[in-house]
Amino acid sequence: MRSMTGYGRINKNIGDYGYNLEIKSLNSKTLNLNVIIPPLFSPIEINIQNFIKKYFQRGRINVYVDIKFLKSDDVIDIDLGLAKAYYNALNILANELHLSGEVNLEILLKFKDIIKVSLTDEKISQIWDGLEKVLEEVIDLVIRFQEEEGKDLEKVIKDYLEEMKNVVEEISKYADKMKETYREHINNNLSSLLSDLSNIDEKRMEMEITLLAERSDITEEIDRLTSHIKRFKNLLETDETSIGQELDFICQEMHREFNTIASKSKLLEITNLSLEGRSLVNKIREQVQNIH
Repeated sequence: MRSMTGYGRINKNIGDYGYNLEIKSLNSKTLNLNVIIPPLFSPIEINIQNFIKKYFQRGRINVYVDIKFLKSDDVIDIDLGLAKAYYNALNILANELHLSGEVNLEILLKFKDIIKVSLTDEKISQIWDGLEKVLEEVIDLVIRFQEEEGKDLEKVIKDYLEEMKNVVEEISKYADKMKETYREHINNNLSSLLSDLSNIDEKRMEMEITLLAERSDITEEIDRLTSHIKRFKNLLETDETSIGQELDFICQEMHREFNTIASKSKLLEITNLSLEGRSLVNKIREQVQNIH
């Protein structure tokens, strides 16, 4: 099991390029991927996103990429024709307006379109080959970090689940008593109300009492809670890489079962136990929000 909190960083030289790569992962219900990379290398941003999506399905993933040229490289393109056009135009402007000073390099460099930086497809491919290797190493660091965090989460959640299991077992002990109490309560009320009437169909009344009493039966809710707890534990111990969303769904279902039990309850003991159960579900759900 993995947490959604993780961190990894590597600074490594491969071939003619130096790679500085950092990944931070935080909580998020869905995958929220943010890649920060110098504009020159933006053509490989989509490659980075697709690569990361193979390993992360949830979380806010912030990726910081910096790439340096270790050797002089032919990536600068100077537009001499445009530079000459600017130079001539500025000289004409200065003469016409009788301005002092000469047109120099500092002035020309203010026109950003004179010098252009670009990468050929071949260079982009070379850069990506190296970056892919570094990216894989950093992702491995992040996942190991998440797994360590996940061990702590698993221990906390399992302790809560054990408490919940005990609560469900206690509710089960009172289940038959609640049904009988409900039956007696209905029977006493009806007997008091109908004591003066002579034409009472006792069989029909007994059947109605039985139907009403069955509405207080919480056996199915107890069975479903037991099943949910078992499923939850199995998911915690599975090798699946992303279980957070399913665990969150099970929490919703467990909360609903405790609510139903509380609404049916005619015993204070069961009402209190169902409240305790809902409290445990909320505690578990807080932890689940950080599971990948």
